[in-house]
Amino acid sequence: MYATTTDWSFEEWTEEHQKLLEEKYLQMFKSVGALNFYYIKTSDTTGRTVTIWPNKDTADKVLEKMRASAGDDTGGKVTATSQGEVMGSI
Repeated sequence: MYATTTDWSFEEWTEEHQKLLEEKYLQMFKSVGALNFYYIKTSDTTGRTVTIWPNKDTADKVLEKMRASAGDDTGGKVTATSQGEVMGSI
């Protein structure tokens, strides 16, 4: 498995953002091969996504487009990213 994280900054997390997450992005990530997707609200203006993929190739095919789409939809800015092989889980 392969994991990616993206840190986001927003003016504020709104009900419209939450609706987009629930109605568009959760299903979209699933449809492009994500095994798990988490959005973690880290403050009123920041968040982190954690996505688990079956492999690096699957993530690499879609991740930048997904980040760009989410930024366009929400006005959010990517502030940091990381990725790597999952070495253990429970």
